[in-house]
Amino acid sequence: MGGAPRITAIVACMDEAGRILVVKQLAGPFAGAWLLPGGSVEGNERPQDAARRELLEETGYRVDDLTRVAQYDVRSVPAGRFHFLVHLFRGGAVSGTPKPERGGEVRWATPSAVDPNPNLAVALLDLGFIERDRAEILRELEESGVEMRRVL
Repeated sequence: MGGAPRITAIVACMDEAGRILVVKQLAGPFAGAWLLPGGSVEGNERPQDAARRELLEETGYRVDDLTRVAQYDVRSVPAGRFHFLVHLFRGGAVSGTPKPERGGEVRWATPSAVDPNPNLAVALLDLGFIERDRAEILRELEESGVEMRRVL
C-alpha cells in the first residue's frame, strides 16, 4: 500500500460517571480490539462530520460538540499493510440510545479499568484520561506491528 494515508476520524465521549464510550472493532488491522468509535472520512466530508457520522453508525449516539485533540500518523511496521491519518476529537454530551452496528459491541468503560489496545492508550493519554509512560506505550505499539506518531 503506497501513496497517501487513509483519512479517519475518531471521537472520545465521556459520561457523567467518568466512563468512556468504546466499540469492538469488526474489521481492519485492529479487528477485535476495543477502540474509540470512528472510521473513514468520505469524499469531501470534514473530519468532524465523519466523527459524528461514525459515532452514530457504530453506537447509536449523537454528539454536537466536538473539540480537536490530536492528529496521528498511524502505519504498519513493516510498512505496506496500512497507513492512516487519524483525527482525534473529544465529544461533548451524547444523546440517543445505544445501538451497536450489526455484529458490533458498544460499552461504557472506566478508562483506568479498560485494558486498552496500545493505540487506544495513546489517545487516552493525550485526552488526559489515563496516566502512563508514553515511551512504554509506543514500544507496545511497535511490538504489535504499529507505528503511531502525533503530528498535531
